[in-house]
Amino acid sequence: MKILVVEDDQNSAAILLQLLAESHYAIDSVTNAETAWQYIETYAYDLIVLDVMLPDSSGIELCGKLRNAGYTIPVILLTAKDSANDRVMGLEAGADDYVIKPYNFEELIARIRALLRRYSDRNTLPKELIWENLHLDFGTNRVTHNGQLLYLTQKEYRLLELFLRHPQQIFSRSSLLDRAWSAGEFPSEEAVTTQIKGLRQKLKAAGISQDPIETLYGLGYRLRTPPVAESQAIANLEDNLKENKPKENNSQMPEVRVKEIMALVRKKLQASLVDTIDMLQQLAIALQEGRLDPDLRQEGFIEAHRLIGSLGTLGFPAGSAIARQIEQMLTIEFPLVATDSGKLMRLIGDLQINTSDAAKGNQNQTEVKSESKSSSNLKLPQLLIVDDDKKFVLEIKLEAENLGIVVQSAYDLATARLQIANSAPDLILLDILFPDRPENRSKNGLTLLNELADRQPQIPTVMMTASGGLSDRVVSARDGICAFIEKPISAVDVVHTITKILNQKFGDRHKVMVVDDDPHMLTALQILLGQWDLEVMILQDPQEFWQVLETFSPDLLVLDLIMPKYSGIDLCRAVRTSSLWFDLPIMFLSSQSDRETIREIFAAGADDYLSKPIVEEDLQIRIISRLERKKV
Repeated sequence: MKILVVEDDQNSAAILLQLLAESHYAIDSVTNAETAWQYIETYAYDLIVLDVMLPDSSGIELCGKLRNAGYTIPVILLTAKDSANDRVMGLEAGADDYVIKPYNFEELIARIRALLRRYSDRNTLPKELIWENLHLDFGTNRVTHNGQLLYLTQKEYRLLELFLRHPQQIFSRSSLLDRAWSAGEFPSEEAVTTQIKGLRQKLKAAGISQDPIETLYGLGYRLRTPPVAESQAIANLEDNLKENKPKENNSQMPEVRVKEIMALVRKKLQASLVDTIDMLQQLAIALQEGRLDPDLRQEGFIEAHRLIGSLGTLGFPAGSAIARQIEQMLTIEFPLVATDSGKLMRLIGDLQINTSDAAKGNQNQTEVKSESKSSSNLKLPQLLIVDDDKKFVLEIKLEAENLGIVVQSAYDLATARLQIANSAPDLILLDILFPDRPENRSKNGLTLLNELADRQPQIPTVMMTASGGLSDRVVSARDGICAFIEKPISAVDVVHTITKILNQKFGDRHKVMVVDDDPHMLTALQILLGQWDLEVMILQDPQEFWQVLETFSPDLLVLDLIMPKYSGIDLCRAVRTSSLWFDLPIMFLSSQSDRETIREIFAAGADDYLSKPIVEEDLQIRIISRLERKKV
């Protein structure tokens, strides 16, 4: 949990910060109301400890400002004033608790914990988080596995708490920095990798067989679903690897992950539809009673517009078509009258029935096949290890898979050749020495390397050997290896070399920025574009557009047409007036396909236009062709 301390007494603040840190809270500390407000608007806090006497304002005034702005963050006021009138003023301003200075620090920490518990209960958050036999107890701030206490650092505790609180949420490294690090710290994203690695090692040492933290390559991290029926299959797979039995093919894992993500998005969409349909029904009733105001009509129009793209892209084509009819009725140009309320209500009812039936699995076979096809191409880096040292191969495999790398292994050259022919990996880790040909041991791995040198397209290869002679190095370099590793070496160091090469291979990906106010559409586009080896940045709030554009520096910009505050056309015109971005390819996605709208889009400077709901093949052809043209 994250706490903001607003206190100008630096001595008291220092003690309080240390005690809070030892309780595994993430803390930001400021000394005045102005800075505090900036932090509150920028970061999400679970509680604020607020001194009443601040150099630039009163803490009571800041608390009132918080409540007037709609913030429900619990607030504890600190003050040296102990009159009843002061306490009443503080509580009436919206404070949740009031502590008189000088105070007992242990009592203050207890009050903070109690308030956080009450607030958690109010929001139906659990007092304890559990993953299999791993327990995080908020009452004691202890983490245990099978009753055994785990000694975690503050950052490790905060990261684990985040994952346990939000088991289905994917956290990028930058979002983890925002949530688990304080504002005054300026670590690189590698700090996240380091802390997660340390957390994984401690969980593994405690006896947890499967890593609870899942790496989604190119996306971030999330909490893995606890193994239930799959646990025995995973154990069998590890036993097969140790016994040199044929290894199961991991190539289906990407499909499973995409389906999980898409299913989650559909579930969120289904949940949000309840409120959307309720709002549309209220709109229809207001129309029937002759009290439909322009604001409600515009809100309904925007919601229907969003549904066209979301429903169509996520496998509800019939629902998308119904949403389009609702959108057309709610356009300003449509002469909507009270007698239209019956038709509008029927459309809303059809939308509710259609999406409910589809969510229960009643989509036709074509939709299922389309989903399967769009889910099967998520790109994860593939590593083939060719080495007869089974124990060392297993160590490398476990380290690499922690980083989201799919690993296959071959203990002899014949198996390696077969696997390469069936499915070419992104990288090969090849040992030189093999025991299958004693008369020519030093040439076995080099023979395969020579064969790979003639292969098109070539596969990056890292050589390993216990004898780092000059001759082997020269021959390997001549055949174009990426790196030469001398044994003995740890699996961690091997994987470090592998990830550097994979980052070089995947690091030159085209970058695509997508701006759309529909979160479901954004998630769907992120998944679809991720399949084609593109680096994707999604943005829901167009007001943050310019900052994200300059930071991300995309090779292609994809804009939704209708958004709050700034439309896609507004953003397109702004880009075209910039000397830095005037030649950036811009593609529009919109459910509006009338001639005047398309003319206006291209007049604003767009390069391409695609109609919602999106057809995956059309989207791929348009985007790839635009990027290839830009590269030339």
